[in-house]
Amino acid sequence: MTGLRSLLMTAATLLLAPVFAAGDAQSPPAGAWEYLRPQFYGERSIGVVDESFMSIEAPSNTPDPAATPLTLRFGPQAAGQIRQVRLIIDNNPSPLAATMDLKSGVPLAEIDLRVRIDRFTSVRAIAETNDGRLEMRSTWVNASGGCSAPPSAAQGGTLGEIRLRPSADGKALQISIRHPNNSGFQIDPRSGDPIPPHYISHLSLSHDGQTFMDAQTGISLSENPTLRVATLAPLSGSVTIEATDSQTNAHYSATWNGAANTTAKAATDNGH
Repeated sequence: MTGLRSLLMTAATLLLAPVFAAGDAQSPPAGAWEYLRPQFYGERSIGVVDESFMSIEAPSNTPDPAATPLTLRFGPQAAGQIRQVRLIIDNNPSPLAATMDLKSGVPLAEIDLRVRIDRFTSVRAIAETNDGRLEMRSTWVNASGGCSAPPSAAQGGTLGEIRLRPSADGKALQISIRHPNNSGFQIDPRSGDPIPPHYISHLSLSHDGQTFMDAQTGISLSENPTLRVATLAPLSGSVTIEATDSQTNAHYSATWNGAANTTAKAATDNGH
């Protein structure tokens, strides 16, 4: 009996060891970063900035791998001084989650997203400043199956419908887009067939007609993508959001004209 108990305890220890190692002691494997780094940046030096300049936050153990909250914060010295941010999720099947080109006209203090996390991974934000420096912050997220999670059962509404929620002080705007954002790694629970990729491929935000964020996005954004931007000062004029569908090239748009008047439309012009 003692021998059996010892054997079971040994087996349990061996089975649980990788779990504890992944969650506590070991860092996640480098994944795609070692290949993407030279592709995007060549031999250029990448610094690791202080969190007062830029920080990235995500739960270390996400409660929802298919919609993990991710926050980028920019300090006063960084706001308006960054021209591009790439968001890379090392161990996702499509690791480049977003490439965001920023303009200095609207200094951003914060960008919030919800992303899919497929397994234990590093999540990196690489910023290129206006003077050409590269700076990076990263964090670890432990998750499983975010890219293959089945679509939500609560579907409906108009494809491409955009909802806008401004903050009371006018310094932040939350954008929600009704879209399946299928990853291509999901299975239809009714038919058992693979669901082809179908996602928002491009986002553009403009203030009074001037673009201040232009983002290439992909399957690592969550179903019904949500984006929140916060600025240092209230946005006094109109903000227009435009989104492009990867499958149909349809364009969806919405405009916020201030807290008292928000208009939105889902325009399926098929790129014309």
